Amino acid sequence: MVLSPHDLRTAAECEFRFVRELDVLLGRAPRPEVEDSPMQQRIIDLGLAHESLELRRLNADHPGQVRGLNRPAEHTRAGYGAAMDETLAALASDAEVLSQPVIFDGQLFGYADFIERTPQGWLVSDTKLARSANVPALLQIAAYAAVLQAHDVPTAPVARLVLGSGLRQDYPLGEIVPVFHRRWSRLNRLVEDHRADTGPGSWGDDRWMACGRCEVCDAEVAAHRDLLLVAGMRTTTRRRLLDSDVRTIDELAVAEGPITDIQTNRLDRLRSQARLQLRAEAEGSVPHEVIDEQSIRRLPRPSAGDIFFDFEGDPLWTEAGSSVWGLEYLFGLVEVDTETPVFRAFWAHDRAQEKQALIDFVDYVEKRRANWPDLHIYHYAPYETAALKRLAARHSVCEDAVDQLLRDGVFVDLYATVRAAIRVGQRSYSIKKLEPLYMEARTADLQKGDDSIVEYHRFIMARILERDSDADEIIRGIAAYNEEDCVSTWLLRDWLIRQLDDGVVGAPGEMIEPREVKAERQAALSLESDLRSLVDEITPADRTPENHAVALVASAVLFHAREDKPFWWEHYDRIAQPVDNWQRASGVAVVEGPAELIEGWHKPTPRSGSKRRFTVVVNPVGGTLLELGNVTALYAAPPAFPPAKDHQDTNAHAKSPSVAEVIEAEEVIADNGQVRQRLTIVENAPNKTEVHTFPLALVPTGTIGTKSIDAAIAEIAQEVKESHPALPQRSGIDVLLRRAPRLRGGGALPSVGVGHSRFVDAITDALLGMDDSYVAVQGPPGTGKTYVGARVIARLVRDHGWKVGVCSQGHAAIENVLSAVVAAGLPSDQVGKVPKHTETPSWTPLGKSDDLAGFIADLAHEGKGCVVGGTAWDLTNTKRVERLGLDLVVIDEAGQFSLAKTLAVSAAGSRLLLLGDPAQLPQVSQGVHPDPVDESALGWLADGASLVPPELGYFLETTWRMHPRLTEAVSHLSYAGQLASEEEITAARSLAGVEPGVHVVQVEHRDNRTYSPEEAAAVVGLVRALLGRDWVAADEDTPLGRELREADFCVITPYNSQVGAIKAQLREARLESVAVGTVDKFQGQEAPIAILSLAASSHGDVSRGMGFLLDRHRLNVAVSRGKHAAYIVHSTTLTDFPPGNADELIALGAFLGLCERAVSTTRADQSPLA
Repeated sequence: MVLSPHDLRTAAECEFRFVRELDVLLGRAPRPEVEDSPMQQRIIDLGLAHESLELRRLNADHPGQVRGLNRPAEHTRAGYGAAMDETLAALASDAEVLSQPVIFDGQLFGYADFIERTPQGWLVSDTKLARSANVPALLQIAAYAAVLQAHDVPTAPVARLVLGSGLRQDYPLGEIVPVFHRRWSRLNRLVEDHRADTGPGSWGDDRWMACGRCEVCDAEVAAHRDLLLVAGMRTTTRRRLLDSDVRTIDELAVAEGPITDIQTNRLDRLRSQARLQLRAEAEGSVPHEVIDEQSIRRLPRPSAGDIFFDFEGDPLWTEAGSSVWGLEYLFGLVEVDTETPVFRAFWAHDRAQEKQALIDFVDYVEKRRANWPDLHIYHYAPYETAALKRLAARHSVCEDAVDQLLRDGVFVDLYATVRAAIRVGQRSYSIKKLEPLYMEARTADLQKGDDSIVEYHRFIMARILERDSDADEIIRGIAAYNEEDCVSTWLLRDWLIRQLDDGVVGAPGEMIEPREVKAERQAALSLESDLRSLVDEITPADRTPENHAVALVASAVLFHAREDKPFWWEHYDRIAQPVDNWQRASGVAVVEGPAELIEGWHKPTPRSGSKRRFTVVVNPVGGTLLELGNVTALYAAPPAFPPAKDHQDTNAHAKSPSVAEVIEAEEVIADNGQVRQRLTIVENAPNKTEVHTFPLALVPTGTIGTKSIDAAIAEIAQEVKESHPALPQRSGIDVLLRRAPRLRGGGALPSVGVGHSRFVDAITDALLGMDDSYVAVQGPPGTGKTYVGARVIARLVRDHGWKVGVCSQGHAAIENVLSAVVAAGLPSDQVGKVPKHTETPSWTPLGKSDDLAGFIADLAHEGKGCVVGGTAWDLTNTKRVERLGLDLVVIDEAGQFSLAKTLAVSAAGSRLLLLGDPAQLPQVSQGVHPDPVDESALGWLADGASLVPPELGYFLETTWRMHPRLTEAVSHLSYAGQLASEEEITAARSLAGVEPGVHVVQVEHRDNRTYSPEEAAAVVGLVRALLGRDWVAADEDTPLGRELREADFCVITPYNSQVGAIKAQLREARLESVAVGTVDKFQGQEAPIAILSLAASSHGDVSRGMGFLLDRHRLNVAVSRGKHAAYIVHSTTLTDFPPGNADELIALGAFLGLCERAVSTTRADQSPLA
């Protein structure tokens, strides 16, 4: 059977739908009647017009060299084969571009839009009307490229999509072709298996995946009374119900008793939901139940000034030259203070208009609040507030105003109220499904949010094609749809209030007095605004490197303020909700069970406040275990206004926190593998009141002040403003410009010679040859980055009297470098720091941070150089380090050090040495920034590539850690194949009976999200099987060999729950000394054997998404911990899924490529080691 990219696309979206289409071809099912769709035809016409535009461009770029190919003479294998021969002949000619060439390999047939000759090979290119890449489009170009490769046609390393926005995006073939092969193989298995059947495909057949959402699935769900009919039904819950022989909505409604692995309260909610939906079917209406009046009573009292608000946005919009996605193209709202509701629209069709729309909207709201201080802005679902936060940060306008609105509680999310207060007899709780309760049927042509996006794409294309009348008609339709959404929100609010017998809801809103803007913040706002005005009128595509640098400096001015905002937004969002609704958040823990009082309220000293000590078990809801140190304890809120009888509010109360300290923390593993902690806490009396209840939650204490760092950035920003259009000659500015390091004599960086010290020599010469620039050094795992850096530092201080500051994100990394500098031969009395992580340092321990200045001055007085260690807070504090008081600032782990902080610490020294690896764990940012100042310094220089460009620094290309077979896999995963092993050492190591390299161990399990006892057992089995084997390593103290021991393993997993599960099974096996942890705990460490357990059973089970689980940075760190071998333990079904977006496809492709380079792939129960 000949298949096409359409078949691949259909199966990628829904295999069941593909099987049903196959039934039609096999004559097992009638061809469904398809109504003519004017919209679909318009989309086809626009797509052809878009393709025609690209053809005109190619003809202009390659005059006379674009060859159009004919369609097959007949639609048979012979006809397709002849057409493919024509394609191959054209590829061998002097043509530069082929248009509509046939691609055929005997089984796959299709037409490529364009194939273009490039110096690297033939580039497959496809035009798509969509404004962003989608998975089927990527699989299609991967398919065509794979067929060409099979015919020995040299292909470019990338394939291209030409999007409806005009943007040309390239994708690495090495990472999309493996996914195509996986999906193609599965498609062929589906065809082969189903052709062997005797009847049409049946619903519920485990051989194929069903999306459960498309029109084909939807009909089957309804016909089979499937559990998916029940609102809120998760696929994992459905599977557990099926395992218990509960198969339909009807059976669920009458089911009694517990169901294995489903929480009782969740099961009760689903049963009640099923019963209500059955009642809706029986009555032909939409019944509802009020399940929590108190949630409705928390709504604010209505005001004549209230606004009902809805965004229309395209998450996939982008513009040339920018990495920022998404455009909010309509801010729509309805006012109800007049007899007839008034609709207002703020439109935006590009980034500049989006900024203006935000300004105009906020200005409108502030003026309206002046007339109605008690107004609220109602919306449905949290998208509106999230988008406003994002827009304010993106455009660096209205940030304080949006914060004030959030702080005043102006926004009211009715979706949260509905979910807490109401049960409705509908399959969905989208606002459209609730409308039969309170309004007549809609009249607008558009009916769904997705339709609005599709229509907006049509609007953009109509404008490009100058079809003005079409564009006007489309935009009117979008506005009508948005207006109905806003009106619906208004009517829903009023209907909710009518569900109360007395109609009494919360106290009237009030305008909280705006916070006075501090002088420092006002100065920062003005400075950023002045800098931004220098580049704001220039689009990203037209910006020069100097323009980009100015924009980055502008964004750096308020970097920390924007980084802090999400913490406070999440904090106040959290305390406004019941604890059961709290979302994942790092450092947040909910108390479970009663506390155990150890010592009651007492005053340790006559002048101290009251304290008490107790033990409590907590659930770290964010998955991150609490560490020793200060936390904030939150207590239950008092009842909302007015109080309801017997009502116990489970909200945390923001106004009654206490400062507490965790002094002991112990992991507790529940029977189901969930990780809990038993904490011993010393608490200060909340508001100096000795309460007799215990906290219901522990949350982080807040953000850390960054005054000195912000001041250093502001000084450089002021210098940039005053020198514009020229830019200051500074190391930090050179990094922002991505400019090659400036040497005094000009020219390129010194070349790397030969010999053991070749990199030390080259980097030292580079630094000595510059006055105020930088050098980047990318050091992959085991390449001796710290070794090289320490010797460069020691040589500069010893031989040239330099003053050097060492900086990093944390004290451990800084102190590690200082220890290496002393080991490199620099006297310890010339190396100083306040010890924070090292108990007995080899360098000089200072008493307090302010001693840094004296340490530097004393050695300078003696005519000696020095090395001082400190964080960004130390190096920007002029009481500790003078501005430009150092000859060199070394940033260790510069792949995790933001551009903003890099700019700040550059104020301490004239030169920068950036040590790190952007291919390992990246810089973690919480905020949204107008420009990417949250990117790491090395990540910025790499500019999306695997390697920092050679003109900007040095790549340490040889690892002394990993065996060549292991290095090969890591090199292709993260280093463009450029990393190699020092074979004399690494290839001489051996482990009896174990081949070096990556080993894949597949384990069968299901329904696991962050915890897999099956994988934990497989890990224990591996450790047992490898323990005691002969390990030979010439670079160790026992070159003749020794037995492999527990300390020779590092076991890594993405989830704390799996850490707990593995530890528990290792403890049971009496293997407690095996190190287990998450990826971040092991960066910089190594062991003969690394084991990675991914824990999740399938794509649908993955917590935090496949992008997190298969992140190549994390995979790189995990696999590269191993010296001899790395075992990847994962579910048999983990990679059997169609990716949902382009990023997920690339991540899956990289993981499949890594696994394809494995030296063995086995099932855990069939492993030769077992």
